[in-house]
Amino acid sequence: MRMLSVMACLLLFGGCSLQSSQLSAVMGLLKPQDTELSLNSWSVKYANYEALVYPVTLPEGTLFSNKAGDQVLFDGWSVRRVSGLGLRGQEYQNSDIGDERTFMRGSRTLAVHNCDKWQQKQQSGKKQFSQYCEDVKAYSNSILVAEDGSISVIRQVVDDRYNALTLTKLN
Repeated sequence: MRMLSVMACLLLFGGCSLQSSQLSAVMGLLKPQDTELSLNSWSVKYANYEALVYPVTLPEGTLFSNKAGDQVLFDGWSVRRVSGLGLRGQEYQNSDIGDERTFMRGSRTLAVHNCDKWQQKQQSGKKQFSQYCEDVKAYSNSILVAEDGSISVIRQVVDDRYNALTLTKLN
């Protein structure tokens, strides 16, 4: 897309001399808008891995991703897919049917945990949603919602080894 824009600009201005203000305007169209991304950055932590990711809204939820190939798909309640994050090409997915959460890698089922419905607590103007789950071990997933209604922290177990993934909004 950028190459197409450059070619169109070159054709448009081909017979003209470009002044510095024109060049600056064209270059401004081509430069990535880092300032917009930095205003919506999140930290992702998983096992011993940490990185910055940026949310993109998709039909199936919010995809947190970055240039390193890290991807976390969040459907509004649960983290459904995780790849990158130091997993060496492995991708974890999970799905819920009734009170059972199934953890998978590819088509292979790794574990099935029993999870309760989400519970809500109000604390200091914020809402804390938590979900109790268990298999061999018991754990809780949580979502913290700020006073303005935006999600500020997501912490959920995303694999069969009980590793929690934490997404934290930075600004």
